[in-house]
Amino acid sequence: MPAISLDQPVSAAGRLTKTNRDALESMGIRTVRDLVFRFPFRHEDFSLTVPIADAPIGEHVTVLARVERVQQKGGFRRRIGMAQATLRDDSGQITALWFNQPYLSKMLPVGVECRFAGKVTQTKMGRRLVNPLFQARQPDENSGTNPLNGVCGSGRSGYVGDLIPVYSTPAGLSQHAIRRLMSACRPLLAGVSEYLPGELVQRHQLAPLNLALLNVHFPEDRQNLAAARKRLAFDEMLRLQLAVGILRRQRQGRRAPAVPFDREATRAFVGRLPFRLTDDQRRAAWEALQDMMRPVPMSRLLDGDVGTGKTAVAAVAMVNAAKAGFQSALMAPTEILAKQHFDTLTRMFAAEGLPLALWTNSYKRLARDGREVAADGAKPTRLLASDIAEGRVAAVVGTHALTENALAFDRLALAVVDEQHRFGVNTRQKLCQKSGLSGIEPHLLSMTATPIPRSLALTVYGDLDLSLLRDKPRNRPPVITCLNPPASRNEAFAAIRREIEAGHQAFVVCPLISESDRWGSMSVNKSFEQLKNLELKGIPLAVLHGKLSAEDKERVMADFLAKRVMVLISTSVVEVGVDVPNATVMVIEGAERFGLAQLHQFRGRVGRGDRQSYCHLLPGVISEDTEKRLKSLVDTADGFELAEKDLRLRGTGDLLGTVQSGRSGLNLASLFDLPLVKATRQAADWLLDRDPGLGQWPELGKLVSAAIVDEVHME
Repeated sequence: MPAISLDQPVSAAGRLTKTNRDALESMGIRTVRDLVFRFPFRHEDFSLTVPIADAPIGEHVTVLARVERVQQKGGFRRRIGMAQATLRDDSGQITALWFNQPYLSKMLPVGVECRFAGKVTQTKMGRRLVNPLFQARQPDENSGTNPLNGVCGSGRSGYVGDLIPVYSTPAGLSQHAIRRLMSACRPLLAGVSEYLPGELVQRHQLAPLNLALLNVHFPEDRQNLAAARKRLAFDEMLRLQLAVGILRRQRQGRRAPAVPFDREATRAFVGRLPFRLTDDQRRAAWEALQDMMRPVPMSRLLDGDVGTGKTAVAAVAMVNAAKAGFQSALMAPTEILAKQHFDTLTRMFAAEGLPLALWTNSYKRLARDGREVAADGAKPTRLLASDIAEGRVAAVVGTHALTENALAFDRLALAVVDEQHRFGVNTRQKLCQKSGLSGIEPHLLSMTATPIPRSLALTVYGDLDLSLLRDKPRNRPPVITCLNPPASRNEAFAAIRREIEAGHQAFVVCPLISESDRWGSMSVNKSFEQLKNLELKGIPLAVLHGKLSAEDKERVMADFLAKRVMVLISTSVVEVGVDVPNATVMVIEGAERFGLAQLHQFRGRVGRGDRQSYCHLLPGVISEDTEKRLKSLVDTADGFELAEKDLRLRGTGDLLGTVQSGRSGLNLASLFDLPLVKATRQAADWLLDRDPGLGQWPELGKLVSAAIVDEVHME
């Protein structure tokens, strides 16, 4: 193969099918450089094996076993080709399954002894190893010719050690395919140039970039792998800290409208609310109002646990802005959440005489005096846009559609961004560029329902001031959380039936929309059919998921709110924003497949009234680690305490949610690695103090510019 360079298309690394190309494109891999900077999320260690009989369910293990039988099969409804092998060692046997890789049935001759590494699952047909990596014993271990040399990591494919990388890949790109491409790029890695100053590399005892890339993709031992991961994690976090530092410095010298504080109007609005603000809400609202009185853009993060009333705090700031003659905008990541905010603020603003608009891709609505006025259709939409542009609408609630060029504001003084981590930096900036006032930008109030330890939030969100909401309404009892392993799952549905008989409602959350042989988790569609015919027969049920149209989603939610539906079976679309005070039971299928933060958010959909509420966790498989993790949720009702506990329990993980970690660009680094966060914060300040534009380090500057990208959350 001729020599290739980092800037060539990824196809230069090897022959690609159209399916391969589409899969790589979906991962953002277009060039060879993109490929080599896509790191494995873990490494299988083929040197550590366990007997088949001792392989724990739910864990990743490596077994040394003989192939007794191999066959090619048709999977779910014969749409998925599979390879199936029976593996045996002296302690017992287990079945290995490979989905979408039927060709492997021809690559595993019977009688060959291999190492197989994968996750052990339990099914009705017995234990399974799902999509395991496999490696034939090396020639010095197994006399004669090795028929699998090169299949998963030895010999011809460039992998010579026991540590085999595992990459996160979509459908259409196998591990074998991406390793083949990586192997073709191996000769390039030694020539990758360093982009960090040598002084910084030495001070933090970092491996050179070229060696780090070589050892993360082709590790010879754990020591070299650890050094590679340390260096590349440092780079990832440094890029994030530099982006934050640049934004923080850009705030200096910018101008915002000074919004006067209308004490009487604000007090009157708060006094008309149907609930009493907590001390934390009052403190956070006053902090925001004080910020808005200054001619410098506010940039404040309102971090509140589920049920602590962040929307009410934002409403206080929005009303004060309206009374001063300014406009506000509230941007939410999904139409369901935007509609929820619109309905809530419509009720809050009813007595204020403030027109409120809803602006999403599917809805253009207007509300006055607590009543909603439909504005669907081209002409009404143009009229609504005109009302907003000419300042006749005090506040607008919407999704990323608020950033469209077709929508303009007259005097936008406050931009509220809910679930702020679901929007890219540029999306928030586009909204802030719509003030309608020359040289002026609106104040920014960001909100998140993901509890973050204060020390961590102050370090990571260095460009934001922080307000914490920890107090919850006094009349709300904490949600009782139960862990129901497979043997006791029926107890959860018995609890639903009891609550339905008492006139209450329930949620059932599933990780998938449709059944999947590959994952073996309960899906929305399967759960609906089973519950309708068995455990919850006779009870009105409905399904909700992201593939439904906006009209169907609204209809389902309207039926649920009106109690025409008593049990809502849903995917994670109900994670945030859904407020149904009559719902008292939350059942989470496949609980082990969700992060603690997500589980806590699901739990927050119940317990929003004064009735005792319950959350039942139903793991599909339960290992010792899974049980320990889920029990931390059972024992902890406070989200901030849970965040601290998760930090101690795992050190890393997805406490901020999969979207947060994905959009931060962090693959090897963790926001919960406090020493790394602090070290990179200091390094970023050191670099920016010497050259705010990073002109001395152009390659680093390009990477930081790429980190400040617009990643719009798709509805």
